[in-house]
Amino acid sequence: MKNRLSGLALALCACLVMGCEEDVVAVLNADYPYTMYGVLNPLADTQFVRVFTVEGTLEPADVGPLDIEFHSRDLTTGEERVWSDSSIAISDGSVGHVYYSPFRVEWEHAYRLTIIGPTGEETYAEVEVPLRTNLIIDPPDTTNRVLLPAHIEGIPPNIFKSEVEVQVKYVIGTDPAGNPFFQNLRWPIPVDDGLRRTADGWNLVVNLDDAYAEVSGEVMRDSRYQARSGITLQLISFSTVIGNEEWAPPGGVFDPNVLIQPGAFENVTNGFGLIAAGYKLQRSWTLPFEVVRKSNFVPNQPG
Repeated sequence: MKNRLSGLALALCACLVMGCEEDVVAVLNADYPYTMYGVLNPLADTQFVRVFTVEGTLEPADVGPLDIEFHSRDLTTGEERVWSDSSIAISDGSVGHVYYSPFRVEWEHAYRLTIIGPTGEETYAEVEVPLRTNLIIDPPDTTNRVLLPAHIEGIPPNIFKSEVEVQVKYVIGTDPAGNPFFQNLRWPIPVDDGLRRTADGWNLVVNLDDAYAEVSGEVMRDSRYQARSGITLQLISFSTVIGNEEWAPPGGVFDPNVLIQPGAFENVTNGFGLIAAGYKLQRSWTLPFEVVRKSNFVPNQPG
């Protein structure tokens, strides 16, 4: 359980793009008792929030349990929950605390997360879960170039870290019987700039010819590549992060040097930190043989 929670806490920090190193960080207002970071995820069956004490610095907690209570309240329905504490081991030998509760947050519901200290002081944040979206894959357009249109149904408060991942394989050698050895490659292509707002969502067009140019440039750097065999397209994947209104960095850029500054990117009252809400929208699909054949990729053979 400890290792699982440790991984989840690290993933949570990475998702927040906060540069969550465990170095001690000086704070501006040591009167604040706590800081907390977390993302309420409507696709997850358990929610997690990392809690730090504030004693002139933001630092990992002591080995012992924190003398606090952690509550959540669904401001839409009134449902309340008491969260459990768990300890995670940190690489420097210290211990951190992740509070968790096994439930799914509801789409478009507002929540208040509250830390209650030993003398009754409260540190809290309110956050609204964004709406549910859907990714629709439209038929490919091969009129001139190979274009793959897609549409995100729904207009969330924030959408970012959008990328298309092209999964390919290519031959790097053969065994004595002439059977090929393959190298697999996953190549991400950022596409935030390619999203276009519509009346009911966002449109995206993946240019498969441009994707080939990027992927082939990387493959060509592999001296083992057997060019006569070509680059086989196995799978296309799209992913993006759907976030709530608070999950918006200053200037729209996730710059760790800016975000680490107290007060720059937070929504916690009587404390530091950020409680956001959001989820990863993703889908993978394979393309018809004839569509791939019209690009420079080699179609994936069945089996």
